[in-house]
Amino acid sequence: MTKKTNVEFLPIELDLQFGEKKGVAQSVVNRVLDLIRTGMLRAGDRLPSERNLIEILDISRPSLREALRALSILGVVDTRHGGGAYVTNLEARTLLAPLDFFLALSEANLADSFDSRRLVELEIVRKAAMKATAKDIDDLNGMLLAHEKVLSDPVAFRMLDSRFHARLSATAGNMVLERIAYGLYNMGLDVRRRATQDLSLILRSLGEHTTIVRSIEAHDPVKAVAAMSLHLDHIESSTRRVIEEERTSLGSASSRRRTKSGIAARRRNSEA
Repeated sequence: MTKKTNVEFLPIELDLQFGEKKGVAQSVVNRVLDLIRTGMLRAGDRLPSERNLIEILDISRPSLREALRALSILGVVDTRHGGGAYVTNLEARTLLAPLDFFLALSEANLADSFDSRRLVELEIVRKAAMKATAKDIDDLNGMLLAHEKVLSDPVAFRMLDSRFHARLSATAGNMVLERIAYGLYNMGLDVRRRATQDLSLILRSLGEHTTIVRSIEAHDPVKAVAAMSLHLDHIESSTRRVIEEERTSLGSASSRRRTKSGIAARRRNSEA
């Protein structure tokens, strides 16, 4: 059930009078974030109407809408068409959603993602080994059995691999780590898709997944971390190999085009 809020929004002009070098929309964003941090705004609260916010904050409609768009991107406010703006559930899953976009945005960040995945996923399996319940272990073992049936199906493997890593994150029981791990896993997925066309990689992944699960089943965080570290090493090496192969292929194609272009130019000159 949504709640109307009686929070007092002061005019943004008060912020700007003190020489703060920031735009009006940014001031609105900061004001809302401050109200949430202090508990004056809570999950599910409905913000005043657009007209009222414009009057209360003494700002223009474009500035208000810019601020609401920014708050929506941050996962803080959910703007519903014709239904007003509400504070979201403020869960890590929502607030960290923009991370997925940032990480998927540029393949140039791929190198850094490997270091980041180690930091996050090694901690995830360490926690999973300490916290795993019988149900968690049953689920993971069920995925291993399913994995054995898709050794010749790269598409099915990729779907199952995604579920496996997500299940490890859920077992660790830390929603922030889970969300960050999800974003990092999705980074460079197009390259991973091409790498997993190699059926030997799928078989190796099954062996590595099995070692990870057995370590978690034994509640041995040290072995779980070592197994995941080896798994991530192999993911990195196979991903880099695909990237290098594609660069070489593109370079060769470009060289062939230049050669053909040069030959054609020489023919034209000789005929002139």
